[in-house]
Amino acid sequence: MAQAQSTDPIIGQTFGNVIAKSLLGRGGMGAVYLGYHAGLDMKVAVKLLPDLFVGRAELVERFLREARLSGRLQHPNIVRTLDVGQSHGVYYLVMEYVEGVDAQKLLDREKRFTPMRAVNIAGFVARALGEAHEQDIMHRDIKPANILIARDGKVKVTDFGLARSLNNTATALTLSNQVVGTPNYMAPEQIKTTSVDMRVDIYALGVTLWQFLTGVLPFEGETPMAVLLNVVNEPLPMPEETFGPLPKELREAIVAMTAKDPRRRLPNIPAVLAVLKKARDALLHAGLNSTAPLTSAGQRPPVGETRDPVSGNSFGAPIPVPPKGAAAKGDHTTFTKPLGGIAAPKPAARPGSTPPRKPPTR
Repeated sequence: MAQAQSTDPIIGQTFGNVIAKSLLGRGGMGAVYLGYHAGLDMKVAVKLLPDLFVGRAELVERFLREARLSGRLQHPNIVRTLDVGQSHGVYYLVMEYVEGVDAQKLLDREKRFTPMRAVNIAGFVARALGEAHEQDIMHRDIKPANILIARDGKVKVTDFGLARSLNNTATALTLSNQVVGTPNYMAPEQIKTTSVDMRVDIYALGVTLWQFLTGVLPFEGETPMAVLLNVVNEPLPMPEETFGPLPKELREAIVAMTAKDPRRRLPNIPAVLAVLKKARDALLHAGLNSTAPLTSAGQRPPVGETRDPVSGNSFGAPIPVPPKGAAAKGDHTTFTKPLGGIAAPKPAARPGSTPPRKPPTR
């Protein structure tokens, strides 16, 4: 690994005010490097568009669209975009660096999450999507790999590379004229038509929550097309060994989020947060409030899988369950507090009570 890092020509290159330090990973839409931002004196992540895509106008536009869309999103559960530009013949995107691990890697290590941990993570992802949807942006690729868990337990959604502005559906881009997304998490209407809305994110979040609880993907197939056909035609399985012991509120939440017909699916994020809160309350009532990793008592996971490859710090800390009624501003331990446009309604005045008088203005 060290030899690969030393021969990487990107290491040591400057992109705007950022120096690339090491490779964090590669994906279909580019490589991501750990960088140091000299002006801000902080670590950042630098995403580079692959050389293969440079010169292909539609893919460059897709990359730049990601930058423009994600740059509009300022939310504690969304990875911030700091800069975008072109240098050394490639386009780059500078993002907030989150010391931690994505939820897919945690699943690979722990096999599945406790119900409370799964619901908590899904709730924070829902809050991130609520901010995006209020700005007419949908993600279109919600899955565990795009959910980051910081070392302190904070949850952040990343990679709006497949996002599409709801105000610009006519100019939405696809890769090689194919549907975009990850097969198991794609809503049926996302497969059958290009006419979709934010309910595709609700479906994907429901499948992700299902995967958190079971540790496996819901639909199997020898090819991506076979998986897509199963997504469209087969009901989401609800294995008794997993869901039988859980409160019905949690099962009902997943069913409502993953309805095949979008008209029968939960219509918006406030509705999602409401059913997730009911599920969370039911788990608390049933005593299923653990958010610790599902490992045997006294057994430590392999060190190589619990350390940040750059900093060496531990990550994947469990998300603590706050005391009843705790909903302080900035508290990342509960997704149920009011925020922005998703605010809880004010309690109605009791019969016979007198509303408080406003102090006189001077």
